[in-house]
Amino acid sequence: MHRAIALYSGGLDSLLSILVIKEQKIEVIAFKFQTGFVLPLKEQDLVYSQKFGFSIEEIDIRKKFFSVLKNPKHGYGKNLNPCIDCKILMLKEAKELMSKYNASFIVTGEIVFQRLMSQKREQILHIENEASLKGLIVRPLSGKLLSATKPELDGIIDREMLYDIWGRGRKKQLLLAQKYGIHKIPQPSGGCLLTDPLFCKKVKDIITYDELTIENVELLKIGRHFRLSEKCKAIVGRDEGENEILMNRKGAVLIHPLDFKGPVILILGEHSEKEIDKACEICVYYSKRKHALIVTRKNEEEKIKEYNAISEAEVVKYRI
Repeated sequence: MHRAIALYSGGLDSLLSILVIKEQKIEVIAFKFQTGFVLPLKEQDLVYSQKFGFSIEEIDIRKKFFSVLKNPKHGYGKNLNPCIDCKILMLKEAKELMSKYNASFIVTGEIVFQRLMSQKREQILHIENEASLKGLIVRPLSGKLLSATKPELDGIIDREMLYDIWGRGRKKQLLLAQKYGIHKIPQPSGGCLLTDPLFCKKVKDIITYDELTIENVELLKIGRHFRLSEKCKAIVGRDEGENEILMNRKGAVLIHPLDFKGPVILILGEHSEKEIDKACEICVYYSKRKHALIVTRKNEEEKIKEYNAISEAEVVKYRI
């Protein structure tokens, strides 16, 4: 039996592509590459893999992706999404897995003209060449619109069992989902946080101040963020769940109201009393009070002091 490596995004297109290939009696091993800006594998993904008989695994490529993100050869999309370089990186990683798993080719859920930056016909071919995988990437949903791949020419894949889907419509994919008995339709896989303009402001900030680390990227996903100085920022919890996450940071500088429920603030980086005081004023502001007693916890020591709320203009000034 022949074997293929599949790029799995968690969206319907990548799942359908796997099933189209499996229909040709080819074993599929699926991988989701974790860049730090997409959702991890979910329970539903594992349900699909068990139901349809393919293995699935998540691979952490965050450090490699961060290097791409800081200086993408092919530039960014509308926001901070380096889609072309991201796909090239994933394909190169998949290529490394081919020999390990004795796979003959790679499967992706790409559809011609579905995404303007990375899925125009010429870009699809360019990405393939950049990844040194010419003729070895099968795109089952748009295969009939593209040149025959090596697996087709070698008789491993029947080209007539591929599809000619193009554009952004979903009608044909939904019909295919019915055919395969997919009743809970996965959402489109465009869930990369780097397409969100508000989130990208926070990413740009940590890139600018050379703070692009795995830990800092995870912290971007919670709270309101404030740049207090070149080397110091504050994260303000927006709800009880986020407050609890921030409070559990060992060895951190934490700020919260003394005698009522309010936001917890985490201080990151080098700071002076000036930054601490500013963060305390922000804490009062988001407590919706004019003034309040604020607790600062630093190195197991607590300091209690009354502060006035920061002004609206200053909130705008410091908020990322």
